[in-house]
Amino acid sequence: MRNPDAMTSNITHLRAELDRRRIAHEHLTDVEAFHLSCALRGWHVTPRTLAGSGPIDARVWLAAALGSGGRYVAPETPGHAADLRDGGPAIDSVILMAIVQRHFLPLPDHAWDDESLGSQLGLAGEDVARAQVVLDEVQAALGRSPAPLGAAWWTRSPSVRGT
Repeated sequence: MRNPDAMTSNITHLRAELDRRRIAHEHLTDVEAFHLSCALRGWHVTPRTLAGSGPIDARVWLAAALGSGGRYVAPETPGHAADLRDGGPAIDSVILMAIVQRHFLPLPDHAWDDESLGSQLGLAGEDVARAQVVLDEVQAALGRSPAPLGAAWWTRSPSVRGT
């Protein structure tokens, strides 16, 4: 017979693992803690964001997207909020999708800098920059999934240099 508390004990174990890694997890739902633990182990997970659900935890979402090589599922609701947990206001989750795409571009291109990207999305370039800081932190914690063109390649692109 299966232990009726098997899932609970697994979640407790996963949260203990996050504790050992000094990753804050108290604010995460059990599903988010599971997704983050999977991403840290190198397992591919693709969290779903249902319409009407609370803000996306950007660190969990980005860990899953980076850990799966850039694959993600867009939230069901356009404009779904994402919490960067950086002390600032929530951002539009489309920014997360855009910076993951930028991270994995195989060839350099213009207009991928924070201001240009924000302008194309109709959002603040500062929010793109804030999200990028979180992506960089998550990528460092994962220890894999480097940008093919190198870190912050877009800061060296012609649209930023003015050439």
